Amino acid sequence: MSDEFASAKHTAFRVIAWIMAVSAIAFGIVTAGTAIFVEEMEVHAFHNVVVASLLLVISAPAALRAARHADHPLPGLMQIAAIGVAGVATMALGLTLDPFTLPFIALGAVLWVSWLRRPERDAFPAERPSLVLLVLVAAASVPLAISASDNARLQRIDDVSEHAELFHWVETSFYALAVLLLGLLAALRPRAFRMSAWSAGIALAIMGGASLGLSDHASALRTPWPAIALAGGIVFVAAAEWEARRRGTGR
Repeated sequence: MSDEFASAKHTAFRVIAWIMAVSAIAFGIVTAGTAIFVEEMEVHAFHNVVVASLLLVISAPAALRAARHADHPLPGLMQIAAIGVAGVATMALGLTLDPFTLPFIALGAVLWVSWLRRPERDAFPAERPSLVLLVLVAAASVPLAISASDNARLQRIDDVSEHAELFHWVETSFYALAVLLLGLLAALRPRAFRMSAWSAGIALAIMGGASLGLSDHASALRTPWPAIALAGGIVFVAAAEWEARRRGTGR
């Protein structure tokens, strides 16, 4: 009976992770399509880029990793944890509960509880932090923290605009803090959390590129930060790959 129960828990873990992954991909595609094809949403173009990236670049890979490797899901779970911390922190800062992100955070917590109750689970990887990546994260921390704080403040004080109604301020704040936390996670364990480095770097580059192309939109980074964010995201991914390969990891 105990073996059957363990198998059922394992199956439930995998099913929940797949639900999270498929939902993130589906809503990410819908958000991106809305931004491109619905003319009335043009005013929300930057926010829609951010939300689509939050779903497709940050959230979906973590859930997919946990679903596909349910026996050893720690890299995916750690990224889900960073996402959850960023989401809860920015909702607290914005004094707003975001109904669009709460389900992902709640299901992520369920996965963690399930994993922690396993009699045998992955040990936290013994690996030295990367000084190079830590320096890059430190350099990005101030502008990203300012972006997270400013957008959370707007969510607190704005009670009239569509941006507040659609939870765009708090989600942009969430995005900025998630990028920062994923970068820190990758810096602490470059081999084990290589996926987080790619998510953080690509998301930062997207934020910078969208700010360059949509500079007059709400929440877009102001000069000179867009170009710095775009270049910084690329540099972070390159540095993370160099660290991972130097330390002997494969694909």
